Order: sequence, then C-alpha cells, then structure tokens
Amino acid sequence: MKIKIILIFILIALFANQTYALGIAPSHYDVVFQPNLEKNVQLKIINNVGKDVDVVIYAEGELSEYITINNPSVSISKDEEFKIVSYNLKLPQNFENKGVLEANIIAREIPKGSKGETSVSANLAVVSKLRVNVPYKGKYAEIKLFVTNFKQNEQSNFAVEVRNLGTEDIIEAYAIINIYDPSNNKVATVTSNKVSINSKEKDILIANWVPNVNSGNYRAVATLMYDNLNTQDEKPFTVGTLSLDILSITVDSFTLGGIAKFDIIVENNWNENIPNVFAETSVKDEKGKTYTQFKTASVDIPSFNSQELNAYWDTAKVIPGSYKLNVELNYLGRKTEKIFDIMVDYDKIRASLAGQVIGVKESESPEIMKAIYILIFLVVALIAFNAFIYFKKLKK
Repeated sequence: MKIKIILIFILIALFANQTYALGIAPSHYDVVFQPNLEKNVQLKIINNVGKDVDVVIYAEGELSEYITINNPSVSISKDEEFKIVSYNLKLPQNFENKGVLEANIIAREIPKGSKGETSVSANLAVVSKLRVNVPYKGKYAEIKLFVTNFKQNEQSNFAVEVRNLGTEDIIEAYAIINIYDPSNNKVATVTSNKVSINSKEKDILIANWVPNVNSGNYRAVATLMYDNLNTQDEKPFTVGTLSLDILSITVDSFTLGGIAKFDIIVENNWNENIPNVFAETSVKDEKGKTYTQFKTASVDIPSFNSQELNAYWDTAKVIPGSYKLNVELNYLGRKTEKIFDIMVDYDKIRASLAGQVIGVKESESPEIMKAIYILIFLVVALIAFNAFIYFKKLKK
C-alpha cells in the first residue's frame, strides 16, 4: 500500500512538471456536414520546454472511424519549436445522429525509458477537438446563455448565442429571459432583439437589464422563441457584491477598570443566509500599542437581517482617553475591515467610525479638562507661593 501511495505522488509530481511541455493548435476545428465530404486538417504540435520529445497522435470519439492520422508518431528535437502534422477527414453519406458530433485528436508524449529499467512517467497529452455540425431536418436551434455579474441599478445585458442546426432558415427568433431569486420567485423578465438566422449559421441575441433588486444570487432562464418552436438554457449569476456591514458598536454598563463588552451589530444585505460569521478585534492607543485582541464566537446571519457579535476588553490597566478599535469580519473566505475611534471615560465608552467626530459634552472635552487641570495647578502654585512669602515675613 505504501509503495502505491509513493508511486501516485511521483506521478502527480511528474505530471505537474510537464503540464505545459506540449501545446497543440488549433484547439478546435469546426466542419458543417456535407455528404461524403473530405478534408485535410493540419495541426501544429508545439514544444514548449525546448527538449527532445517523442509524440504519438491518435483520434478518439464518435468520429474517430472517419479520421486517418497521416503522422501517427513524430519526434521533436529540443531545437524545434513545433512540428506540423495532419489528418484526413472523410465523412459518410449520412449520419443517424444529428447535431454537433465530436472527436478528440490527441497528441501524447511517449515516456523515455531504457530496456531493463523501470520507468515512471506521466504521459502528457494535449487535445484538438473536431466538431461536425450535422443539420436536423427542418427547423432546429440550440442556444447558449451568457451572463455577467450585474451591479445594482446599472444596465448590463444577457447574451444568447443561437445556432441554427436545421436544414431550414429561421424566419424570426428572439429570447425571453426570466430571472428568479433563490426561493424561485420570478423577480424580472426581459426580452431580446429579434433576428432571422440562415440554416447552419449562428447569431447573438442581446437582452438589456437594469437590476432594481437586492444584492444576491439569482438564476436566469432563457427561452428562445423561433417560428412557433422553442428551446431553453439557464445560468446562475449575481447582482451586487457579497459583503457584510457593521451598523453600530455600543458598550453598555461600563466602569473603568472592569470588563468592557462591545456589542457589534452586523447586517447582511445579501439574499441568502451567510453562515459562520465571526470578528477579530483589537484595541490600540494613539501610539500603536496594542491593549487587547479578541476573536468573537461565530454566528449565522439570515438574509436581510442583522446579528450581534460580542467582543470583550479588560480595562484594568487602561486610562481615560482616545483609542482605535479595529474590527475585521470573516465570512465565506472574505473579509470586511473597519476602524473605529473609541473614547474611554470613567463610566462610558463611545465609538464612531475613524475620521468622524465623536460627540461628547463640552464639559467633558479632553482639551477643556486639560485647561482646567492647568488652571488648578496654577492656582495651587500661586497659593503655595503666597503662603511661602507670608511665613517668611512672619519669621522675620
């Protein structure tokens, strides 16, 4: 068992080292079916690492029997950037299956090994895909829906690629796109432009949308309407950016020297539940000295709701003054960070976003208190000086 595990790791390591050793171009080749069609297709096998490489070329898939490789094996020297190979395609009179038929043209590196030695190597392979479009009798279309990540109240669009795989032209085609929230409620419907599409050709339909919905995950279902027929495709997408917001931070029933409990209210504006949300907090003074670091318990926050996180600070060695509270929310591999100014007094702590003015009573302003302390000191000093003069005169 241990030997097998070791061999697996060796294979993985070798494959990782050779991931980009070979390349192939083109990556795909498309053909529109014609009875008894014959084509010669050239491929470029690219030597990406500049070493001697032996390569075998073969075909796999439902079209492989109609493909003949002209150069089933080639050698590329370290001085050659690429080697040209080719294959012949010979199609039959008809196919029973319709639509897009495929085959993979595979170029695989042959591992080098000596006789009598055990050679372990990952056989790197690159693929060029052959696709043959076999038309359906009459009218037949297939679609592919393309979505983007929308921003709230900003126009963007859905794109629908339409391929006419039938033998007849499509006179009129357009797409109706219904948009659903995570509870499968339809929140919007948009319609694309209208086009006509010739047989064996394709076109793109565009449907514009300005999302006036909440941020979150949604699902778009596109229905192509064409000449009394229809077909569908669907894709998930998002509106806005997944993020949490800190609404407020409060401290109740506080006395300096005791434990301060910060109540952090976090709001979820996303249209789905966000699990395992926690915060990492730290308190620093104006010189950057860290007084405490704390990690809160984890909570789940339902969609469009808020939840409270609690952080604690032992203020036994804290003096009144201003500090910085850093709050970093962690959720779904993301982080949201905010810094708050906090003012610590003997019986209260007030918090506001850094850069905002903290509302304090004028009589409690640190500058005013400082001036009062200086004034008291001067008065006491003056009284002491007068007393000294008085007793000196009395002694004489």
